[in-house]
Amino acid sequence: MTLPATYRAYQYEKYGPIEKELKIHSGLPQRPLGSQQVRIKVHSAAVNPIDYKLAEFMGQMFFGKKAPSVDEPFNIGFDVSGEVVEVGSDVKRIKLGDAVYASTPLNDMGTLAEYLVLDEDVVALKPSNLDFNEAAAVPTVALTAYGGMTTSAKLQKGDTVLILGGSSAVGMFAIQFAHDIGARVIATTSTRNVELVKSIGADQVIDYTKEKWEDVLARHSVDALYDCGVEPSAWNDGAQLVLTKNTGRYITLLPMPEPVKEAEFGAQLIGFVSSVDTSAKTLEVVT
Repeated sequence: MTLPATYRAYQYEKYGPIEKELKIHSGLPQRPLGSQQVRIKVHSAAVNPIDYKLAEFMGQMFFGKKAPSVDEPFNIGFDVSGEVVEVGSDVKRIKLGDAVYASTPLNDMGTLAEYLVLDEDVVALKPSNLDFNEAAAVPTVALTAYGGMTTSAKLQKGDTVLILGGSSAVGMFAIQFAHDIGARVIATTSTRNVELVKSIGADQVIDYTKEKWEDVLARHSVDALYDCGVEPSAWNDGAQLVLTKNTGRYITLLPMPEPVKEAEFGAQLIGFVSSVDTSAKTLEVVT
């Protein structure tokens, strides 16, 4: 196929409400391709909460003084699936025409576009049992959940984990990973999703519309608490009462609210986890 000289992409020129600031820009020149990079014709891209949060209020935390502008607008989107239309001279694993998917590193984000250039080591072959839409919805949430259960929570067989937001995208993957590890899984959700959360591996489901998890669970009975961004103040509100003394681990996907309470019973406050291992090797492991 003949590669067009330009393409279209969603970008924003200043921080603010995404429905107002996000615009389609045309005539963007194709990026030069490095020797270890591939160019992907995008078939599908997913939108995650982190996308609008970066564009609206969290961008300064990640990008510092550099801000979007008319001359240098910011790209948006981490999740992508598509077809490889060009490969660098030193690319070994990925071939022209391969169906692939990926979660981009922060500095390469921009999946809401017609074309995307990525390093080969973050691009994985699309599983044959997933179509392009399904594949695009997997990488960021799956990698976030996997890292949360393994790298952050260091979950082991026999541990008990409490997942706040069990029916969220990250929560559903986290439940399955924790279950596969051999942990006892407790998850919160609303009434309509109780059976769904049970069906994917939760051993105990707490309907937060009817009861509070801190009232249901025995004191110091949970080895790790993983907040999927639904209760950022959980550490201050009740987590320390249910986490095991001295060994409990607390992880959240949102910045911690100030002030942060000290660890009264010795639980470890891992807190806000913002980095995700986006390597193709890890993506292939989780899917």
